[in-house]
Amino acid sequence: MFRDREYLADMLDAARLALSFAEGKTRDQFLADIQCQDAVIRRLVILGEAARRTSPAFRAGLSQLPWKRLIAMRNVMVHEYEDIDLGIVWDTVKNDLPPLVADLEKALSLGPFGVSDL
Repeated sequence: MFRDREYLADMLDAARLALSFAEGKTRDQFLADIQCQDAVIRRLVILGEAARRTSPAFRAGLSQLPWKRLIAMRNVMVHEYEDIDLGIVWDTVKNDLPPLVADLEKALSLGPFGVSDL
């Protein structure tokens, strides 16, 4: 639990970077840009790894976050890289990351007693 909030901040940074890498691109442009794909995938791996490193108690306190999905996506990208579906990566960035960023920002703005401690 010592580093849980730091991992949460890492998750937020990774999600923001993934969004910035895909910003202004169409789906077809993303699918044609291997460098952008690699950059986004790397940030999604970091996001999932930071999620995986948080303590179970911390995750339980922030049950609105999709912990299992984040960790599962990381596992596929790391261990089953040949099965990465770039369409799913694109959909994740465009549809799932914006609300996740908002949830992470909210979670980081609240301290253990519901007040800002940053």
